[in-house]
Amino acid sequence: MLKVDLPGIWQDEVQQQIFRQLLSCMSNPGTIADLSLSLGESTALMGVLATLLDNTVTLHDIHTLVPEGKRRFLNSPTASLSEARFIVADGAIAPDTNFNPNLGTLASPELGATIVLQGRQLGSGKLTLSLTGPGIPSAKESKVTLNGFDDAWFSRRQEWVSAFPLGIDLILVDATQVMIIPRTTQINTV
Repeated sequence: MLKVDLPGIWQDEVQQQIFRQLLSCMSNPGTIADLSLSLGESTALMGVLATLLDNTVTLHDIHTLVPEGKRRFLNSPTASLSEARFIVADGAIAPDTNFNPNLGTLASPELGATIVLQGRQLGSGKLTLSLTGPGIPSAKESKVTLNGFDDAWFSRRQEWVSAFPLGIDLILVDATQVMIIPRTTQINTV
């Protein structure tokens, strides 16, 4: 039997560590998790994708952010933008008017896409988001600053989640950190 020793993010125990941090971020919108101890030589983008994708989940990499050599390890089939379950995009490039992700259906809202946006930095920058909703204490709001994310993504997100439970979930990443904004979270730019 051939034994392949895969490094870092391709190991089950590392993916379990990353998955736990993703669950925490999903439950607490606006929380930024540092994945650097789990990533080794990889980026947060690759760590998130390695953890969440498999051969049953489709991917659309609109700005070709996933290197071809690592793309094969994901084993995720490609799909068109309107059908992909996961979409990877450069957060600094505003979505064009033809960018229409899958929002799911009333019978299956969970089929709505998850958009993974790669930006420069979470937790600092000129763009400030004010988050409210489930997972954020009712008397409070969570504010987060971003660098390298075009604010048009958050304007368009408002359109995509306006017919809740239909919509998309956002995963924001920089080199080593991750933050999740579920479709249930309300966003205001400050």
